[in-house]
Amino acid sequence: MNGPAFRAILRVLKTCALSIIVLLTVLPGSVKAQTAPPTVVDFWVKADTLFLEVKLNAEAMLAGADPTQPETYSDDTQYRSLRRMVSSELEPQIRDFVQVWKQSLVVEAPDRLDLSYEGVRIPVVGDTEKVRVSRLLLTARLPDHASNLRLTWPQYSGSVVLRQQNVMAPYTGFLTAGEISPLIPLQGGASLTTEQTLQTYFAKGISRFVQSPLKPSIVVLTLVMLTLSLRPVVSQVAFLAAGVFIGLGLGTYGVLDVPENVQDQALVASIIILALWNLVARHLQVWRLLAVLAAGCVQGLALASDLTRIGVPPDHLAPAVFGFGVGNTLPVILVAVLTFACALLVAGGSHRTRGRISVLASMLIAGIGVYWMAEPWLLA
Repeated sequence: MNGPAFRAILRVLKTCALSIIVLLTVLPGSVKAQTAPPTVVDFWVKADTLFLEVKLNAEAMLAGADPTQPETYSDDTQYRSLRRMVSSELEPQIRDFVQVWKQSLVVEAPDRLDLSYEGVRIPVVGDTEKVRVSRLLLTARLPDHASNLRLTWPQYSGSVVLRQQNVMAPYTGFLTAGEISPLIPLQGGASLTTEQTLQTYFAKGISRFVQSPLKPSIVVLTLVMLTLSLRPVVSQVAFLAAGVFIGLGLGTYGVLDVPENVQDQALVASIIILALWNLVARHLQVWRLLAVLAAGCVQGLALASDLTRIGVPPDHLAPAVFGFGVGNTLPVILVAVLTFACALLVAGGSHRTRGRISVLASMLIAGIGVYWMAEPWLLA
């Protein structure tokens, strides 16, 4: 390897080495290029307030540069001047900037929220060749029953990592400039798998029944008290469950939007109608099953309102609806089984005693329903 070929290779290597030395001498900034940490928005809810903590390169934003692209601002005179400022000098400029910038940061739940500037934490100056990450805190008052959030990241602000905090299965996403996030459930669940969604919302459904057991239990009591016979009870409970799922699906998917006060009055009216029906018709009929189905739909619409308040992961809407519906329906079925068993235990084999129990219980249920219907006027 002492021939012309070896000498040619040696000359090429020398030329490359000299070129690298020249580049290192002339362009030192290319070696000391600043690394750009991502802009991060952490958000959480406490009481009725939304908190957003924005970790960002404030100096780059003030200089009008993309904070995630250091080559666009590392040699900028304005950026370097801002980078050398202490926190007391920089904070007023950040505050003034945020008053304008937050107009482009759109947060909806479901209406647009009014973001309030709460302050910024700025690290010490330190090494000016390194990016300084400041922590900006914004807050907003959430409306009653807010369950989901959608955020639009401003144009010309680079990309951002959006992270939900302090909930189970939180949302984590990446948005580019001007991009809109999906609907994010405020109570968590955005990162649940299908199986986890079923389990989680099944538990939420049971919890909902435990918190408000009276009216669903009264509804199913009216069904049991029709004849105190097994087949009519099973048929009616099946139609009630079907109606619940129909109403729950229609309400959650936004097909039907009925005011909550109307839902409540309609449910009470269905209780009265079914209880009075027990007094005039002792046999199961098709019209009775249709009335039970309608009562189930009304109950399902009420459940949909509760589910919307809880918040539903948009990618797992169907499993959430199904799990929540099953979680509500199983306790109702248990109430029906226990009521039927207790009634048979008391009545024994006497059809006359069964009839008396049905009549007395139906009259009592109808009276309770009438009171519930009149209660708003009595308390007014």
